[in-house]
Amino acid sequence: MTIEELVVKDPTFSESSFIAKVDNTFIMILTAIMTENLERVKHKVGNEVFNKLTEKLEKLRIENSIQMYDELNVKDSYISNIEEQKDYYEITVTLISRYMDYTIDRTTKEYKAGNNRSRVERTNTLVFRKNKAAKTEKSVRKCPSCGAPMDVNNTGKCSYCGTIYNTEEYDWLLVSIVAKN
Repeated sequence: MTIEELVVKDPTFSESSFIAKVDNTFIMILTAIMTENLERVKHKVGNEVFNKLTEKLEKLRIENSIQMYDELNVKDSYISNIEEQKDYYEITVTLISRYMDYTIDRTTKEYKAGNNRSRVERTNTLVFRKNKAAKTEKSVRKCPSCGAPMDVNNTGKCSYCGTIYNTEEYDWLLVSIVAKN
């Protein structure tokens, strides 16, 4: 399927907005790992991705380490494949990023391992899925429970009643992330 064919089937799709969302989601994930706060990205990722991130943080805790990603930026990202399934669309994105990748000791905050002197380039494959029955969302998202405005980019959790915004019902959800190098 091409981008043009996807736009015909999903007129809300914009390639530039989608790529910006992909880049933002990737940076939010690495930041959530560094700050050990996966709740900030839970609403943007599928259960499998969330479980892998949770396992990574648990391994770091056992090792008494904190993962660091300094001077983080996305160098390039592009759609490499689009598929249509019975109930959803799936877009595969190749994302090239650059950052310093190292760990520090949780207690002393001293360098432990990795590259903290120069940025390394990494290539990841990210797969996003959107249900065909997804509801159209407005630019200002409202809590489905109490109607209060929600900052979905922040935590996806209503600050008034605590309801979690279910991205899967409205938008693209990250269902897989694989590092190529």
